[in-house]
Amino acid sequence: MIAKALMLCLFYIVANFFVGQYVRKRWEISKRKELLYWPLNRTHALMEAVLMIGFLFGAISLGNQLMGSINWVYYLFLYFLISSVSRAFMEWKYAKNEHIWISQLTEAAIAAVLLLSFFILA
Repeated sequence: MIAKALMLCLFYIVANFFVGQYVRKRWEISKRKELLYWPLNRTHALMEAVLMIGFLFGAISLGNQLMGSINWVYYLFLYFLISSVSRAFMEWKYAKNEHIWISQLTEAAIAAVLLLSFFILA
């Protein structure tokens, strides 16, 4: 069960890399200069903080139930999905580069496909 979860996580990383490369070339999106993701404005920073605190609170409160099975992977990809969608919305609304939100939306789509595949394969 753990091997299946790790394989799906590895697939997410690899798929995200290659699809991200294609999207950047297709829509001519410049690569970010910084390694970490920085919020666009104060509202975006607050939204990211609320999502992270909610994720950590849920991970701590559901810790024993999540770690016993593959459910922690569902929870992790659900967080990735919600985080990517919120980032895509904020980038669509406030970013200077007009196509960068497409990159975040593809990350959300990959996370959604993997989240659905967990339920289909399980």
